[in-house]
Amino acid sequence: MTLLTAPRTLAIALALPVFVLAAPAAAQSNDFDPEGGPYVSLQAGVTSPSDETFTGIQDPQGASPGVAGAPASVEVESDEGFVGTVAVGYRIPRRIFGLFQPSVEVEYSYAEADVSGGSFNGGSQTFGGETEVNTFSINYQSDVRWSDNQKVIPFWGGGIGVAEVDSNATYFPNNGVATAPTFAVTGSDTGLSLQSNLGVQFVLTDNIELQTRLRYQRVSGLDFERTFVAGGANDFNSDVSGRFETVSLLAGIRYRF
Repeated sequence: MTLLTAPRTLAIALALPVFVLAAPAAAQSNDFDPEGGPYVSLQAGVTSPSDETFTGIQDPQGASPGVAGAPASVEVESDEGFVGTVAVGYRIPRRIFGLFQPSVEVEYSYAEADVSGGSFNGGSQTFGGETEVNTFSINYQSDVRWSDNQKVIPFWGGGIGVAEVDSNATYFPNNGVATAPTFAVTGSDTGLSLQSNLGVQFVLTDNIELQTRLRYQRVSGLDFERTFVAGGANDFNSDVSGRFETVSLLAGIRYRF
């Protein structure tokens, strides 16, 4: 999970142009009339979910083993995976404090990552499966602009929306007996999605810009089921709750009409 070890360093690296290049802006005249208008953007990259713990209380049903009232704590680890976004927005032809040019957009994003490890109640188990996330959000972006012929434009922003998280994390104990999944944390739930972005865009033509960004996303209030799946069973054991967090590095293109 190498991307998670570096977000602070990347964030600092991306933020430096904002503060270093913005310094001369105070000396610029206020005759810059930024051009606005609609745009579409497409981006793709790598996402690195953090380790997440889903907790609940066991209430085994049917053939599911377990102790009623006992805790159920499932830690899920994930590999780096794919993320892609498409957005439609409008860049406002105004400046805030003479420097920040805002944009607003509606975005859809899709992300998936394979489950690579974990544990149940601190034990030793083999994990597999995957997690998929579909997010719809309303985003705000603020370009840092001090010249109408600027070719490198730092930006920052954020977004709020809803995300549907599909979980299929399976596991079995490392006891030398089981070789196929015996339990799974499964289900699909929708939660509040919050995200923040920091990046740089490069102006190629009057209409085309390349973008790269570092994004943090958090989806809270997720509820799944821990079920007993050995031998084709699908017997309830417990409700488990948690959240989804990830850091993504994306690059793509923005076309302005």
